[in-house]
Amino acid sequence: MSPPVSSQRNSVGKHLSFTLGAEEYAMPVQCVREIVGPLPVTRVPQMPAHVLGVINLRGKVIPLADLRIKIGVEASDHGARTCIVVVQLNSGLQLGLVVDSVSEVLQIAPQDLDRSTNVGAAGQGVVGLAKVRNHIKILIDVELLLHDESLALSSAA
Repeated sequence: MSPPVSSQRNSVGKHLSFTLGAEEYAMPVQCVREIVGPLPVTRVPQMPAHVLGVINLRGKVIPLADLRIKIGVEASDHGARTCIVVVQLNSGLQLGLVVDSVSEVLQIAPQDLDRSTNVGAAGQGVVGLAKVRNHIKILIDVELLLHDESLALSSAA
């Protein structure tokens, strides 16, 4: 199966800003359904390492993935600001993504994009960099980031 076309045709517009380790990331808000605090996790055997299991969110079973593990950020214990960002993929699959903290919803304008830097990680879901108030945000496309695992995630649900 070929990788999906990016759901983020361009990297401008409203984005949810969040942290993983010391780095700041952002994803388009149109894929975000809600943000919730930590919930009990039911482990599911034989899932990829970054899939923690499933959660019960108001009666709906949702796969839960740890973005730190998926992206390769050094693992650490979850802190007081750790939360779950529930996203919906183009396939209709909803999943929870564990992030260290959620910062804000921000508007990324065309002049905020750094087009001179080739991040070279589009296959891993990194689609660009943006300069926002003297900070660099790593822009991710959840659809591209989780493409290879979407079948495993949907079977976990």
